[in-house]
Amino acid sequence: MKRKAITVIFTVLLLSAVFIQPTHANSAQRRWSGTDSTGALIKEKNCPLVVDKELLSFDVREFPKNYYNSTEEFLAYTGKVTAEYTFRNPADYAVTATLVFPFGNLPLYGEYIYDSYTGKHTAALETDRFGVAVNGKPIEATVRHTLKDRGTPFSLDTDMPRLADGYISDSFFRPELPVWVQQYSVEGIDPENQAATAAFVLREDPTKTRVLWEEKSGMAALKDGIRMSGWAKTGDTFTVYIFGEPPKDDIAWSLYENGACEKKIDGNIKLKYSEQTTFRAFAFGEYDNSSGTSEVDWYNAQVAFLNAGSEEWQQGGIYTEKSAFSLMRWYEYTLTLEPGQTLTNTVTAPLYPAIDAGYTPSIYTYTYLLSPAKTWAQFGELKIVVNTPYYMIENNQGSFSGTEKGYELTLPGLPESELTDDARHSITVLRKAKEYLEAKRLLKFFDYFVGIGSECVPTNSLLREFIGGGCFQV
Repeated sequence: MKRKAITVIFTVLLLSAVFIQPTHANSAQRRWSGTDSTGALIKEKNCPLVVDKELLSFDVREFPKNYYNSTEEFLAYTGKVTAEYTFRNPADYAVTATLVFPFGNLPLYGEYIYDSYTGKHTAALETDRFGVAVNGKPIEATVRHTLKDRGTPFSLDTDMPRLADGYISDSFFRPELPVWVQQYSVEGIDPENQAATAAFVLREDPTKTRVLWEEKSGMAALKDGIRMSGWAKTGDTFTVYIFGEPPKDDIAWSLYENGACEKKIDGNIKLKYSEQTTFRAFAFGEYDNSSGTSEVDWYNAQVAFLNAGSEEWQQGGIYTEKSAFSLMRWYEYTLTLEPGQTLTNTVTAPLYPAIDAGYTPSIYTYTYLLSPAKTWAQFGELKIVVNTPYYMIENNQGSFSGTEKGYELTLPGLPESELTDDARHSITVLRKAKEYLEAKRLLKFFDYFVGIGSECVPTNSLLREFIGGGCFQV
């Protein structure tokens, strides 16, 4: 029997992040950006597999908190999304498909939970509570990781190339690339100078040399190079990493009165030690083999992170912030469909909404994408179910029906308007509240009235005091 091995991307994408909003009277984080849920994708254009139908279920029995005191408390959260696909192989040969299911970054409130026992922030690993099944039976799935900025939408062109089976091939960062680690000490700065700034200038070819200074606070483009700068005081220690060839000139430090780097001040920055290592050793410097991330995925994420920090700056500078390093998770697994075979593939993943705490009660928004369905040879019926005891106050499909368990929507297929790359859909859910019930009652009551235009209101009517156009001079 003929067989073909085809790589397929099956994805319900769940991206999580936290944004810090403008300061309010009592400064706090007000909005938490949540998850995107996409449809199934296919990598090879000639894959014969079709999707006869899909059931996409959101289980919203409770809402996540915006802060958790412990990993155990976070893991008790039950929100989840389940994508159930009915796949069919219409071909006359068996198809073996490698599928990947990206389910996004941990939200910030799950990625940085303070552990009072160790005194460190730790990430909560919840993947063992979810997984992949075929025809109701669990199958083996590997959890993969790729670099992903929090809050950014899923992109097939950007995110899929980062999922590699081995060390990614990069034109600059290679496992054996030499790396010089230099450590400097700061001396002699007047303690009265609270804004003292250390800086140096780079004028390097970024294809040969790149420089990372971990403690920097800014970078500025100059006419003939770039300036890297950071706050400094006596006793500080700076660590600089030089990737590739050493700079043409040694790092030449200067000390300034403030971040404008205009007026120099007294003080010294001395080299304490310098050692040579490899990029492989650098990449694994903070690797934790108990994190669930494979060595390959960790290495490739480091390469992607440093390249992203190099894109905006020439002359060899790398601008990164450790807090911005975040990994998206993927399930990877294999299915085989014999000629004419139909099977049900179910993937379950955690569900983290965007949280708008600017309202009382808070509002929770769940976003999903339908456009990936265009990658399949055929896509049939789509049914979206929201299992929740709460109220859906908004959705941009506009045709959900209420049920005993929540809401549902059935589409016979996906119209062309839904298949654009930026077509994003959302469901907004609100906690039960008397104010909401009263608002719904009033809106229903007003449905019995027929609206009229303002021209029908007499000029001497009291209403004119509110809508304008009255005859009285005030």
